[in-house]
Amino acid sequence: MNIKNNFPLIFGISIPLLMITFVFLSIYLPQIFVKPQYDFLYLLGDNNCYVQQKNMQIYAVENSELIYNQGCSSKEPKIFFYNIKNNESKEITFEEAKRSDLNEQIQSPDGFEIVYGSKEGGFFPFFFYSGSDYSSRYIKGHNVSKKLNIQPIGYNNFIFLGWVKK
Repeated sequence: MNIKNNFPLIFGISIPLLMITFVFLSIYLPQIFVKPQYDFLYLLGDNNCYVQQKNMQIYAVENSELIYNQGCSSKEPKIFFYNIKNNESKEITFEEAKRSDLNEQIQSPDGFEIVYGSKEGGFFPFFFYSGSDYSSRYIKGHNVSKKLNIQPIGYNNFIFLGWVKK
């Protein structure tokens, strides 16, 4: 086989292969090298009637305040510590959460944030398909997005408390 005579064929086949390789590397290479570093606290519950944040500390809401807040449910929310390196969360007590030194910013010091899943609208002509991923949470930043290992929850039941300072 003479390469000179088959150069257009080889060139024509190599362009799509190079494009596929480029797209694959541009999607998966950042996930290998860019990783979030900060753990965070969150709570699961109907609302944040039982826990407040003031000056980057967690406080219990006084019971007398609960009487006047009509939106409060009687069920106490659960507080969780999310270990970002192990991609797992564990329930912690209110006292453990109070001892945590938190950064309440939406974005972590290393440039990541927690975002909701999204609605899929389908593609033409199948716009009627509307799968959704609203109950999932992702950590997103630096052109990388990773699904968090949090139990399926309702859209409003996840309340981010803050990033744990190192």
